[in-house]
Order: sequence, then structure tokens, then C-alpha cells
Amino acid sequence: MTDPAILDALRSRAQPVPLDADGRSRWQARMNALPGMRLMGAALDLSDPAIVALRLEAVAEHHLGGLGTRAVNGAVIAGLFDAALGVAGTLQFPGQRAGTVELAIKLMRPAFEAPLEVLAVAVRRSAHLAFTEAELHAGGRRCASATGIVAVASSPKEGEDFW
Repeated sequence: MTDPAILDALRSRAQPVPLDADGRSRWQARMNALPGMRLMGAALDLSDPAIVALRLEAVAEHHLGGLGTRAVNGAVIAGLFDAALGVAGTLQFPGQRAGTVELAIKLMRPAFEAPLEVLAVAVRRSAHLAFTEAELHAGGRRCASATGIVAVASSPKEGEDFW
């Protein structure tokens, strides 16, 4: 369970997600059905109207780094951040294709314990860019933080569905 003070601090900086609860639920289901999410073992939670939560309930052998440690690999952490920040930014542009164009990560301590939880928010947006922030928590401790920029790729073509 995430500390309520952490959630409150994120909400205070967050742009609200411009989708109602049903829209967020549909988006969550579609994202969680993607093969990459299933292979990673991560689950997206969009129940909060401002915070994107991404959880990795169990740390598997393929999540671990090298150097003889049981820490989660930095590439896995980067993937979790990219997914959470990308969703936080993309949700700011309903009906448009958007994706992460910049990702910066600060690793503060190794993440050993499951579950890992990434909490992401869009903190500012313009017509074509969303600026995002996220934190990764494991074992009740903040292990990493990240910032990102999500950009609108183009307007949807006739008949395309970008959720």
C-alpha cells in the first residue's frame, strides 16, 4: 500500500487525466492486454483520476540484473518508467497518437523487494507535449525517480483507434 502522503504530493502537481472512470477503465484493460505488459509481468492501474500506477507484483529471474546481485535490472526499471510515463502523457491527448520522446532516470538505491510500484503523473502540458514525472517504490522505499516528455505523433487517420 502506497503511503497516502506520497499520493497527495503527486496529486498536488498532477494534471487531471481527461477521461472519466469508464474511459480510464477501458484504457487500462487494453493496455494490460498488450503482450509487452504481460511479458513484463506488470499491471497498469488507472483508478485514480490523476495518478498512473504500474505494479510489478513479483520479481522473476528475468527481471534481475547482473554483477551477482538480486537487484532488479536497470533496463527493467527503464521499461517500467517508460510505460508509466508514456501512459501519463498519452492520456493527456485523447484520440491522438503520442509517445515518449525523452526519458531521464535517477537510480537512488537497488530495488530488491516486490512489489515494485511506479507512480506517474503529467505535471504540465501544451498542445503537443506532456511533461511527466514518476517515482519507483520497492519495499516501502523510493528507489528511483524519472522525468519524461511525451509528444503527439500525429492526428489519427480516418478509422484508426488510438484508445
